[in-house]
Amino acid sequence: MQTHIFPPLPEIGRSEAYYAKVIHHADKHGDTFTHEAYKVGQYVTLATDPRLPWEKKLRYFQHALKRHCVPPPLPDDAVWMFFRNLADLVRHYAGHEALRLACIEDDLYASRLAMGQYREKIAIDAAEFFANLIPEGHCPDWFNDDDFRQLMM
Repeated sequence: MQTHIFPPLPEIGRSEAYYAKVIHHADKHGDTFTHEAYKVGQYVTLATDPRLPWEKKLRYFQHALKRHCVPPPLPDDAVWMFFRNLADLVRHYAGHEALRLACIEDDLYASRLAMGQYREKIAIDAAEFFANLIPEGHCPDWFNDDDFRQLMM
């Protein structure tokens, strides 16, 4: 039975240089787990930039999930769980960002309604916004079930 040494989940919100330094050190020492963990930290941090539109945030979240949260073929339970935890971290932040944006947008719609704009126009804008935020019918890979259900309300 192989023993693995896994890094803790990465801290989100550090500088680009911080992630680059840790990733470089991991690559130098052949530490795949640290490399992948800090790549996830790097991409999630980029995605949480409040100035980015949802489409760009989503690209960062999806990249992290597809490229850095995938275990190698035939992983043991510990390796599988490590990568699952990384993916859960990405989903947590993706859901948080989506909920944050939805709240901002909802407040904007309430303000528009209070200013006398037509409810039908606001409903059209809301449908377009939420169609971009969440696909219809199922929970996408980048959300956890709880955040998805909350967004659907």
